[in-house]
Amino acid sequence: MRLSSFIASFASLACLVSAQQIIPTNTGPSVIISQYGSSFKNLGGNILHDKVNVYIIFYGNWTSAESQQEQTVFMHFVDNISLSPWFSLLKQYTDGNGKSVTGPLNLAAAVNDAGSHKLSLTPEIHKQIVSDAVSSGYLSPSNQLDSNGIYVIMGGPDVNDADFCKNNCGYNSWTDNFQYIYIGYPGSCPDVCFPTDNKNVSPNNSPAMDAAITIFSHEIQDILTDPRGDAWEINDASGNTIELGDFCSAKNVSREQFGSLTQDQQLGSYNLELAGSKYLVQTIFDLESKECKLA
Repeated sequence: MRLSSFIASFASLACLVSAQQIIPTNTGPSVIISQYGSSFKNLGGNILHDKVNVYIIFYGNWTSAESQQEQTVFMHFVDNISLSPWFSLLKQYTDGNGKSVTGPLNLAAAVNDAGSHKLSLTPEIHKQIVSDAVSSGYLSPSNQLDSNGIYVIMGGPDVNDADFCKNNCGYNSWTDNFQYIYIGYPGSCPDVCFPTDNKNVSPNNSPAMDAAITIFSHEIQDILTDPRGDAWEINDASGNTIELGDFCSAKNVSREQFGSLTQDQQLGSYNLELAGSKYLVQTIFDLESKECKLA
């Protein structure tokens, strides 16, 4: 959804620059798929295909041992997710030239920014954080923006954001030169941004970062298939934009949203095992079967 927000327990928000609309709580995957699944198509825009570089900016205070472990958990997911059968579902999403989302995602760089733009953020500041990180040379030795890459800002526990915890837990958007994702620190509002089963325990012993990974699994669907708001999207009857990640999103934890779940007293809930770790990811809308799938 544009700005493609994600809020919970993982409800979706359609968010235009000047207005936002919360999808009704009774609108789950089945309703959205039945109404818009058959007409969902590429409007003619480009997708992000082949190797896609991902650049992560850990913004705020990430100096504690716990925070550094959280960084490792998130980077491990980003660097390995395109090897999964889950990611392979994205191959069916193509542009007008028949190019599809194949990946891989490549973790190109990750940096810490303790608060170059202070700790109270807005979407405009998010864009500036990316631009300044690139021009500093820490994300790119050539100081050049990667127009085909994805910039991810991960807010730390000390960061306040104008919309986070209120209107979203994360969102994706773009400028003329790049596309980006912002994810706030889910531990700041666990009742809003944590999956219900993973509030106290989670697959990687980090409820906040495991929640961030679940949020990322929604946003990456949108940004790969609709990086500039002109590709895989459709407007609902009220004119609100629906993107790929919105088809299998839901207000509350549901089988459609997460597929086949494994529930464990020590690990919480997870539905994906990858590179020695377990994760809870949102399912992906399968164009052929018109179902939400994990693989």
